[in-house]
Order: sequence, then structure tokens, then C-alpha cells
Amino acid sequence: MKAFILLFITTIFLHASLFDEAVKDLNNKKYLSAYEKFSKVALKEDNPIAQYNIALMNYKGLGIPVNKQLAFQWYEMAAQNGNMQAQNNLAHMYYLGDVVKKDKEKAIYWYEKSAKQNYALAQLNLGMIYERNHTKSSLKKSFKWYKEAALNGVIFAQNNLGRMYYFGQGTKKNLKEAFYWFEKSALSGNALAQINLAMMYYSGDYVSRDYEKARVWFEKSAKQGNKTAIIKLADLYRKDSKINQDYEKAFYWYKIAVEKYDNLKSMYYLGYFYYNGLGVQKDKKQGVYWIKKAASRGHERSKNFLEIHKIK
Repeated sequence: MKAFILLFITTIFLHASLFDEAVKDLNNKKYLSAYEKFSKVALKEDNPIAQYNIALMNYKGLGIPVNKQLAFQWYEMAAQNGNMQAQNNLAHMYYLGDVVKKDKEKAIYWYEKSAKQNYALAQLNLGMIYERNHTKSSLKKSFKWYKEAALNGVIFAQNNLGRMYYFGQGTKKNLKEAFYWFEKSALSGNALAQINLAMMYYSGDYVSRDYEKARVWFEKSAKQGNKTAIIKLADLYRKDSKINQDYEKAFYWYKIAVEKYDNLKSMYYLGYFYYNGLGVQKDKKQGVYWIKKAASRGHERSKNFLEIHKIK
């Protein structure tokens, strides 16, 4: 009996060592070796972490060909054994109908299993799913899960929570809380939160109106490529006397909006600036080119400009 116990303990240490080797191989991108070792541990010990890693490697094709069907099977096994990451990923496959029949109820079931283990990504996913329903009860659930994820540091959830406080969705309207969560998310680099924070400063919602702080936050978001922030920043530099009006900067950001997003309003102003020499060397030919281009795609202000100036 004593010999059996000693042998059993030795086997555990051997498998623990094999698992550690697999993790090391995975971190060193020795994927095939990692996969083989995880497979041995997963099958012999019913190890949910090893099962999750096998699923992930099959899903992403790390060291082996992509096999989403096999990934689904391993995610399901790991999820049933309590692995919260696997539960979240299994839910995602059900939600999207990824190699399995789309099943929203099963997706929510597994997201909740994961979320209740305090897995922040699952909490965020639940918040988004419930928000899409738009019913009063669903919005309350959405608020609940966004808050859990926000408290766990998920910056997207922090922004969404701020938005729900701002509009009073799933909770009472609370601009103080909205500002708090927008700022927290914005400081962590979330571009949408940076716009929302900028708008609160610009409008004077809860905080004292501060156009310079609004500009700073719009610019932070614009530098991350956010379309709304880029256009809003260009508008501020073009027309707003509350900050230092700067046609060169306005031209720069309108040009970015055209190049990156093919935005018609920005296309018109790009042409307008060229035509009038605002922030750029005057070039009527270039100005007419951009205004005509916007007009040809239905931009009314561009059409009016061409008509007023009798440009065909």
C-alpha cells in the first residue's frame, strides 16, 4: 500500500513537470512540442488548463493545422471541467455559430459560468449581449456585468459603464459616475472614452466647461485613428474661437479624415481650404477637384458651393 502511494505521488510530479515543460515550450513558441506534452497531460489527468491550451492551439493553428471542430471539443471538455477561459471561448463559438449551430442560450449559459468565476472578458461579453436586447430587464443585466468587468479593469467595460450612467440605461442617470468611468477608461487609452470625456468637457456636463481639455482629449483619440475624434478636432481648429483657431491643424486633420475614412464632409473642407488658401498654399484647381469629388457623391454643401461659384 505504501509503495502504491509513493508511486502515485511520483506520477503526479512527473506529470506536473511535463505540464511545466509544455508551458515553457508554448512560451518559447515551440508549438508542436508543447502540443504533444499538453495532450499527454490532458488525456492522462483530465487537466482543464492543458485541455484549454490544446483547444486554443487547434483554433489558432499553433504548430498544427487549424481545426476548429477539434478546438470546440477540447473547449467543451475544459469548460465542463471548470476552466473559465474555455467557458468564455466555448460561449463565443456558440454565439457566432463558429463550427457549431448558433445558439444564443448556450452562449449565455457558458458566458455566465465564466463570468461568475470573475473572468472579466466573459463579463464584458455578457454586458454587450444584454445591451443589444434594449429591454429594461436586459439593460439592467448589461449594467450589472459591465460594472463587474469595469471593476476588474476592463477599459472597454469602463467606457460602456460610463455611457450607461450618462444616458441612464439600466440604472439611474448619474453624470458624476459617467465622468468617473469615462476618465478612468480614457486615462488607460480607450479612444471612445477619450471622445466621451472630451464631449463632457466641451459641453460642461457635470464638470466646468473647458475647451482646452476637450481639445486635448479629442486629440488623444484622433491620434489613435478614431474617425469621430479626427473630424471633431478638425472642426474645433476650423471654427471654434474658444481655443486657438488654427487652419493649418484643421487642414491636417481634415486631410487625415479623407485619406483614412474617405469622409465627404472632410473632403469638402479640404477643397474649401485649398480654394481659399486656409492653412495651405492657395490652389483653386486642387480645391475644385476635392469639392467636385464630394459633390459627385451627394454632398449637398459641395453641390451648393459649385452652384454659387458657377463651377461646372
